Amino acid sequence: MDQKSRELLTHRATDELGKFSVWVRLYIPDPLSGEQSEDLVVGLMNDITMECFRRGADMIGHVKSFLTAEGGKTISASLIDMDIGPTVQNRFDGTMMTRGELIVHVIVHGMWDPEVRETSLNITKEFMAKRGIDYEIINDFFEKEKRVKD
Repeated sequence: MDQKSRELLTHRATDELGKFSVWVRLYIPDPLSGEQSEDLVVGLMNDITMECFRRGADMIGHVKSFLTAEGGKTISASLIDMDIGPTVQNRFDGTMMTRGELIVHVIVHGMWDPEVRETSLNITKEFMAKRGIDYEIINDFFEKEKRVKD
């Protein structure tokens, strides 16, 4: 085993954090108000986080989301403790959303990256299907190879 591989294994064994990010484009058949859009963002974050706990995570590192509607209005949400709930900044100001782009970052302790990725993608698929929202993945930020800086 080379030095970089050892450093990587040591780092992963030390932090035990699973990380994943996804960027999706949303196609919403019935326009959502700012409040409904906020509920969408927070609901997805909560569902992903709770499923991570069911699958072995024991602590939230940080779960955050950023939604941009077609007119440029935004909602950002940050979750570090389920008991406290998310901090949300809703800047929709009367915007009704029919298309949007959503970025979700998930960092949890006690799961590895592939498990966090699988959980996040599966929950996103189920969550959007229940609401009749079509989406496409623009970018899946899963790192197949972790890099150790030279």
